[in-house]
Amino acid sequence: MNLDRSVSLIPEAIGMSLRSLFSNRLRSLLATMGVTIGVMAVVTMASIIQGFNHVVISSITSFGSDVIYVRKVALEDLFNPTLADTIRHRRAFTSDDRDAILRNCPDVRAVTRLNFTDAVTARYRGRMLRNVQALGVDPDVQVVNRYDPALGRFFTEEEVRRGAQVVVLGKSIREGLFSGGDPIGKDIHINNVPFRVVGELEPKGSNLFGNFDELLTIPYTTLEKFFPPGPDAPFFVPAVGEYFLNAAPVSPERTAAAMDEIKEVLRRRRHVAARGRDNFAVFSEGAFTDLYGKLTGAIYLVMLLISSIALLVGGIGVMNIMLVAVTERTREIGLRKAVGAPRATILTQFLFEAATLTGVGGLAGIALGTAIAQIVRAVSSLPAHTPLWSVLVAFFFSVAVGLFFGMYPAVRASRLDPVEALRWE
Repeated sequence: MNLDRSVSLIPEAIGMSLRSLFSNRLRSLLATMGVTIGVMAVVTMASIIQGFNHVVISSITSFGSDVIYVRKVALEDLFNPTLADTIRHRRAFTSDDRDAILRNCPDVRAVTRLNFTDAVTARYRGRMLRNVQALGVDPDVQVVNRYDPALGRFFTEEEVRRGAQVVVLGKSIREGLFSGGDPIGKDIHINNVPFRVVGELEPKGSNLFGNFDELLTIPYTTLEKFFPPGPDAPFFVPAVGEYFLNAAPVSPERTAAAMDEIKEVLRRRRHVAARGRDNFAVFSEGAFTDLYGKLTGAIYLVMLLISSIALLVGGIGVMNIMLVAVTERTREIGLRKAVGAPRATILTQFLFEAATLTGVGGLAGIALGTAIAQIVRAVSSLPAHTPLWSVLVAFFFSVAVGLFFGMYPAVRASRLDPVEALRWE
């Protein structure tokens, strides 16, 4: 009977808690500021990181979702300042390596060679672009990396063999040099060497590894002839006669098999012992997303730390406010208990007040975080997006903070002796 009565009184307790919060609007607002800031940080950062995720995944898949990368070192080693010299001075790959892969790997459909140089200057009449990257490739890059011309054509095998001075522009380069005009058939100068523009690539976009529309693409033989790497080139730049290799499997489902075949061929060619470690790296686009996940994981940890501090401060503020509320309403609590209100009703009322305080703060934080994400999306090219999980998690934790920090004041209120409470002045 007492349990039924307690349950029937819960709606009344909730109504009283809402009236109490509304009657102390300013105090309630100040108590929820910490919760609001914490939730806002969570939602804002989750929205921005989600936008970065979209950009990174889109840019990686724009080069082919099943591309296999053959490099001197693994991707994460590029960010390792303590990398051993033995790894830094590994050889890259030759045209013979590329041919051996094509001959002996039945699951590999095509292999393209790549070399590159940084910081060249591109000039067309009075316009000049500095610190541009020139990428040397062969026509197979169209198959492997989806290097499809938006205008004109790609260079041919014959032009590669004779080291022709032809160039395919990235979108950003064309816009910078030609201001939207048609570049096909015109001559530009790369480090004062004349090149005939034969095409423009489809836009590729950018990610944390660079802007792939800011590239000059020329035959790899031409790059070796005019722009060989200097003696002080970074360790990840291939030497003359050496290249990085990108490969395409016969089908996406055969990517893993193709990677195993490539590893086996290279291990034999490099005389790696049966139990020896690879002195090269073979990976797919999953390595890019894994590395990106590690980088953003650190950001998430910092975000959670900041949010946790803000939620802790907000929770302490809510506990303080609720203790003040219990003290102010001691006589009211005593009167209600004297006329038969059970402890569960008192406990429910104060817990609901605390949860409502932080829940409202959480909703305000969600609204502010979403608004900031939309502002970022409007003023930048980043497609910031607020994921549903961040909204649900933020609201859940804001309510949980209220329940946790409101428990002590609620228990204290429910345990008040009605006789002593009625004597309270």
